[in-house]
Amino acid sequence: MSSLIPRSAQKNEPSEVRVVWQGLLGQCLCAWTFLVAALVHSAEPVATMFNEAFLELGGGQADVDLSMFAFGSRVLAGEYRVDVLRNDDLLGRFTIRFIEHDAGRDAVPCLSAEQLVEWGLNLAALPAMSSPPPACIDLEAAFPEARVAYDAAAQRLRLSIPQAALSRKARGSIDSSRWDSGIDAALFDYQLSLARNDEGRAQGGSGNTLFGRLRGGINLGSWRLRQYFTYNRDSIGQGSWQAGRTYVQRDIQALNGQLMMGDGYTLGELFEGFQFRGVQLSSDEAMLPDSLRAYAPTIRGVAQSNARVVVRQNGFIIYSAYVAPGPFTLDDLYPTTNGGDLDVTILEADGRQVRYSQAFSSVPTLLRDGRWRYEVSAGEYRTGYEDEQLRPYFFQGTLARGLSGDFSLYGGALLGQGYQAGLLGIGRNMLGFGALSLDLSDARTCSKVGCLSGQALRVLYGKTLERTATTFSMTGYRYSGPEYYSFPEAVQMQALEGDGLSFPSVRSELQVDLSQSMGRWGALFVSARQQRYWGSNDLEHFVQLGYSGSYRQLSYNLYYNQYRTLFGAPERQLMISVSIPLGSSGASGMYSVSRGADQRLYQQASVFGNALDDHRLDYGVTFDRSDEQGSRGSLNLGYQGRYGQVDFGHSQGQGYEQTNLELSGGMVAHANGLTLSQPLGETVALVRVPDAEGLALQSQVGVRTDGRGYAVVPSLTPYRSNRLSLSMSGLGENVEVMTAAQEVVPTRGAVVLAPFEARSGYRLMLRLSDAQGEPLPFGARIVGANGQELGLVGPEGLAYVAGAEPAGKLNVRWGAGRSCTVAYRVPPGAPQTPVRGLKESCL
Repeated sequence: MSSLIPRSAQKNEPSEVRVVWQGLLGQCLCAWTFLVAALVHSAEPVATMFNEAFLELGGGQADVDLSMFAFGSRVLAGEYRVDVLRNDDLLGRFTIRFIEHDAGRDAVPCLSAEQLVEWGLNLAALPAMSSPPPACIDLEAAFPEARVAYDAAAQRLRLSIPQAALSRKARGSIDSSRWDSGIDAALFDYQLSLARNDEGRAQGGSGNTLFGRLRGGINLGSWRLRQYFTYNRDSIGQGSWQAGRTYVQRDIQALNGQLMMGDGYTLGELFEGFQFRGVQLSSDEAMLPDSLRAYAPTIRGVAQSNARVVVRQNGFIIYSAYVAPGPFTLDDLYPTTNGGDLDVTILEADGRQVRYSQAFSSVPTLLRDGRWRYEVSAGEYRTGYEDEQLRPYFFQGTLARGLSGDFSLYGGALLGQGYQAGLLGIGRNMLGFGALSLDLSDARTCSKVGCLSGQALRVLYGKTLERTATTFSMTGYRYSGPEYYSFPEAVQMQALEGDGLSFPSVRSELQVDLSQSMGRWGALFVSARQQRYWGSNDLEHFVQLGYSGSYRQLSYNLYYNQYRTLFGAPERQLMISVSIPLGSSGASGMYSVSRGADQRLYQQASVFGNALDDHRLDYGVTFDRSDEQGSRGSLNLGYQGRYGQVDFGHSQGQGYEQTNLELSGGMVAHANGLTLSQPLGETVALVRVPDAEGLALQSQVGVRTDGRGYAVVPSLTPYRSNRLSLSMSGLGENVEVMTAAQEVVPTRGAVVLAPFEARSGYRLMLRLSDAQGEPLPFGARIVGANGQELGLVGPEGLAYVAGAEPAGKLNVRWGAGRSCTVAYRVPPGAPQTPVRGLKESCL
């Protein structure tokens, strides 16, 4: 090797160029040696013998320790945090102890019986397993078909285990031992929507509207305290506060359920859902694996301008947001009940309102054999209206059981002041015919006038045709007479009787939903609902029809809505829209034309897209024209930042002008301070990366660590594995992240701590020599003050160390117990470079 270096350079201290060439040539020699050894001894790993004399040519490197490279990069004995994969399914990150197996070879993982059981193994199925099992189980010896492999570079332990050796569990199930109740913390979530309407001010009002939603909470162990408030001020300046919910909740893992005390809602699976104040114990299907879970509702509509959408249920505002012109879909509601109609109001920028009722009922689905579903609720009936007559006490209990033969049996009882009801039903999956359930309920309502008794029959049907990709569902109600009332209807009827008013009784109701996939020709959906009332020939109906498809880069949609209330005129709306990407800009253009019940034509043209490196900024510009109101325009901007979310909209047309601004965000107070965030959602993770400011998280738009290295990841899925991955693009020069990804499994409402291991400090390139000035041996290990291995000594005594303090001591070990100590110090006035070079002696 020295023959490749000029003799003039050999006489003096080696230059940086010489060191680099020696390192490259030395690595090439090592690589060729490993390759030849692998080709010759592919059947059985054999120690590779190195001739240290190759590294002594030209002087120096008199003492070289290459024993740890005899079998490749050595895995040393000790404890490591590694990702465990079973048959390519990530189980999580665990601390694994590695022990020496053969002298001079890689350490092997010590797998205990408790760990293997936690990872889903059935130890009784292992033929060679002794009793009691050993402290470290050799899985490959106990089960010859099993394989254990450790990837040191990726810190992953892969287990390949035959199905016969695994415990039987439902697909997607996560062991409850991995559920994390999180840390003690306080939470605060807010939404503030302000709108200014010049048309409203011209008519004598302030023209300004304000809506605020506040949600606070405290987490202590497994307990969750939450409190909701809303504030609404209309255009004439009248404002009011409304207390939404205040409750304490925790999960009961042994029952796969939730215990709630305070303001809650009945589940609405058998009886009509309503809000109450009291206590509830109910099953939580989120604790079940994905293969055993049910469904959630969606609201669709069309906005003609930059409109505000308000969703109410039982008098409570449960959702309010501004939407851009065109079709919209609301699938992020916090449902307050699983039953009961939703009143949807679309407030257009020019003052027009579109109101309709969205059917919302949770169908009792079939249960698997042996499964239970339950609910017990008791307390005081609650509404958003200030009337003491609407607060009777009640008790409700429901129970469902999955039976053999694809049958399910369910029933329940509801007892209240002046009200009693019972229900019994049965369902069955009839394979080729579909799924069908029938239930009969009997209700008795008593008031000052007298008592009424009636019955209701409900039929639920669902069918999916796999060959034609058709999904069909139907819900039908038939009532024996006007004497049947649900509990919320009975409460309202009793209140109306005091005012001399009557309450209309439903005679029948039919709801049908159909979706049809047509492959490359697009997809079709139809949703229809019809209600008839006793004593009237009129009916209410609501029909939605939609068709969507694409041709190359062109997408097209067709929407048709028709609805009619009991005392209103029919309303119709037809809309056709097409959209296409605008080159490589990331933006898209859309044109739509619609016609309403007034037979007037509305046309819209818009451009929308997102910007910035991680799509934090959304934008949209819309121009529209109508036969009645002429031309109008609107602008929408949305920004998701580190500390919150900002949405801005402005609409202007003939005779009106509206500007709206919405601010939303959250904060988490924990033992180490206060962390600001985007809107929290129900369940969050608190990421901690020491001294790493501005570090982004993958798949989390706008989420970045603050100055202390903390960030909040909102809206995690409870009882599911949520992967958190760091993006290394914003990593500072003096920070090294040891683990870039991990999995967390939070319980409902938890704030789980996700600490990432990182080294904060200088990056050093050390040239190490012994007391005689000779380079330290190639392959010597560098150990920090806490016993953590920091690196290896390379050619010519060069060693790279990350996360070093400004000054400290390092221990260097090699050979048979030989070691020395390096005391170093980074000069305060050293150049600000990513890697600092130091020359030190090891004594």
